[in-house]
Amino acid sequence: MRKLLFGLSALILVSCGDRESSDQANAYSDFTVVSDTVMVDSKDEILMAATTGYGHAIDPGNERLYHWDSKSSKIEVVDLNKLEIVEKIPAEKEGPDGVGQNAYYMKYVGKDQLAFIGWGEKMAVTDLRGKVIKKISLEEPWMMEGLEERSTLSLMEFSEDGQKAYSSISNFQKLDSDIYIIDFENQTRTKIELPEFDKREKYRVSWKSDDGRSMSMTFPGLNMVNWQGKNLFYTTSHNSIYRYDPEKDSLTLHQYENVLTPSEKTGTYKNEVSSQEEMQKVSAEIREEVNFTKVLWDDKNEVFYRFASYALPKVADEEIRYRSFISILSPEFELMGEKEITDLGIKVPNPQFVKDGKIYLYLNLDDEMAFVRLSIK
Repeated sequence: MRKLLFGLSALILVSCGDRESSDQANAYSDFTVVSDTVMVDSKDEILMAATTGYGHAIDPGNERLYHWDSKSSKIEVVDLNKLEIVEKIPAEKEGPDGVGQNAYYMKYVGKDQLAFIGWGEKMAVTDLRGKVIKKISLEEPWMMEGLEERSTLSLMEFSEDGQKAYSSISNFQKLDSDIYIIDFENQTRTKIELPEFDKREKYRVSWKSDDGRSMSMTFPGLNMVNWQGKNLFYTTSHNSIYRYDPEKDSLTLHQYENVLTPSEKTGTYKNEVSSQEEMQKVSAEIREEVNFTKVLWDDKNEVFYRFASYALPKVADEEIRYRSFISILSPEFELMGEKEITDLGIKVPNPQFVKDGKIYLYLNLDDEMAFVRLSIK
């Protein structure tokens, strides 16, 4: 049975700022951030997970981190309790048991599976040893029906049970903030509209060569995280957060006002540029406005953490400098406290997870994998 489902039963807008919100914020009105750096023991092996803070697959309990090293065709496994490499698991690229020639990063799926994501091929879903369980596609006709020409579905995340995929729409001409929930078993596609995120289009910068053979584009990210059976959608260009409840089919927009930084980008920029040099110039100007990270849940202290940063204007040949900040949010996404953390040496925060009340941010330290750990006091 194939169905196309559209719309939501409820859309709720929540804006913070009442007396109750103010009282809650007082709990974190004065706090300090303590940092330390911990190294991952590579045991004299080359750990390619150290080269990037993106594309790591971390299990729901924050016990293990998995990284796909496509060059060596091995899955790197890191124990996040002992902070050491466990093993490197060989995986095939080709054939029925292959994860794909073009796979370049992984997602954790459900309780004990991995998904290999690449260009122009089906995604291989494997067990934690790299053995292929199934291969899935986001290009089936029933998934693509009604989408604009040249639009594609891009995987954002899997549902907590791993049975559904949440996908955004990629289109070189204009950003689309709609989300599609792909139910593979029932072959249904559910559309979620996120109109607040349409403002991302103001910060898209596209370039195309005269012959049309080369093109590139930069734009604010649109992503999601799973949280207690719900889905949280967020973007890097402003701080608003959508919370979707799949059980109730309800969507809530949460908005709050940052104090130490703007709550969103506000500038006006060219969407279409005529050269790569102009693209770099405009993109650099956009980076001088605030950028937000994903939200991270601390189940020990029952709060969310979110980071923000922006680049300072470049001076001659000096290295670009940044200012960075942390916000603490209540379970209802009310702002409880903010603090600048630039003096901790954190330029562009890349938070990975929260474990035992401590926030872990990715760090490449002399080509070794490390984390900056932040504790809130």
